[in-house]
Amino acid sequence: MTLGTFVRKNRPRWQRLETMLGFIETRGPRKTDRPFLRELSSLYRATTGDLAIAQTHYRGTTLLLFLHQLVARAHNQIYRPHRLSPRVISQFFRNEIPQAIRGHLQAVTWSAIIFLMGIALGLSAVKFDERAASIVLPSSVLNSIYSGQMWTGSIFSVIPAPVASTVLFTSNISVALLAFAGGLSFGLITAWILFQNGFMLGVVFKLCANYGLLGALFEFIASHGLLEISAIIVSGGAGFVVANALLNPGSYSRGDALAQQGRSAVRMAVACVPALITAGCIEAFISPSHFPVWFKAVLGLTLGTLFWFYLLVTGRKILLAEAS
Repeated sequence: MTLGTFVRKNRPRWQRLETMLGFIETRGPRKTDRPFLRELSSLYRATTGDLAIAQTHYRGTTLLLFLHQLVARAHNQIYRPHRLSPRVISQFFRNEIPQAIRGHLQAVTWSAIIFLMGIALGLSAVKFDERAASIVLPSSVLNSIYSGQMWTGSIFSVIPAPVASTVLFTSNISVALLAFAGGLSFGLITAWILFQNGFMLGVVFKLCANYGLLGALFEFIASHGLLEISAIIVSGGAGFVVANALLNPGSYSRGDALAQQGRSAVRMAVACVPALITAGCIEAFISPSHFPVWFKAVLGLTLGTLFWFYLLVTGRKILLAEAS
């Protein structure tokens, strides 16, 4: 392709990119919307490709210098560092996290389905043969259940509540992050973690029911269980978003698809951290306490409802205002 043909073919794209850069340089990024930024990103990638062609075939020309400058301007605007401020943090938690969840509800749904499948299989396994519980539960827990006692009493009577809360939410966050990062295995590790945790819960429920401990188990998990399980399911959904970017990149390369979808997945994973910290503190301070069961149940139901309200409802008005 001659230089003239190359310029005539691509000049409209370069001119459009110049116009958009002029707008964002003079008025700032806050005056732009999402379609504008998506178009800017697309033009930047295409022009970067044009620059690579020019570096190969049109060295020493003014076109090469022009494209170098144009790509540098675009890069500076797209990858400019963001100032961290209370307003930016508030917008991140009020708008960006809930919108990321709502944009990937299918992934969250699949995460919940796999978790529930694990529960169902755990219940069935113990109903068929109690020895299946030894696959996932340590002998100390099994011996406690067989003797008709909750294993939690001996743990929290020895470990102070502040220490226990740290251990619990650290452990829960580790599980959630592993479920999220497991998406890089094309979702296999994510699915296994969800299924394994669901299976363990099903085993515990059925075994406690067999030995008259179902009421005691409900009393213990009522205040923190719904919030903790919800966060694990959302983190699994984040892992499936990562896996989908690798399995179905569409017209993008896997790297570009992962970079694009990874932002939403990270937001989904971040949503789980404060929820799991809260659940860990409640599990250490309130779950083993002598508060009445109704108080624990109301607290757990309220926290779980607020968590899902935050994810599914918060920020909708702002999104509708942007669309209009």
